[in-house]
Amino acid sequence: GYHKEMKAGLQMRLDTLFNGFLDLRKEGLPVEAIPPMGAIYLSARFALNGKRTPAGKPLHTNEDIRMYLLPEAGLAIVPFQAFGMDEESGWFRLSVGAVSLREIEEMLPRLKRALVSIK
Repeated sequence: GYHKEMKAGLQMRLDTLFNGFLDLRKEGLPVEAIPPMGAIYLSARFALNGKRTPAGKPLHTNEDIRMYLLPEAGLAIVPFQAFGMDEESGWFRLSVGAVSLREIEEMLPRLKRALVSIK
């Protein structure tokens, strides 16, 4: 019934997001992701600490990375500091709970452009 379809839809969105990250990594972009384990979250790393935005703003902290990717890629991510991890590691949690498959598919090229344009 409803729950089975809901779970299948969540899994498809997670898989699409995860596979998108794998594709970006294969293209040499500084991202990695942990395979989703049946929740609504994907853990992903944006190894951008120490780099600069196209506008020249340094990305020192996870918050800097978050504030860059939100407008550039339309990607809302929660830094691991919110879950008790201290270091500025570039690790974030992404939720597919409130987004559609289409929104994920449309976000991935924006994310690629945002990553490619980092110096």
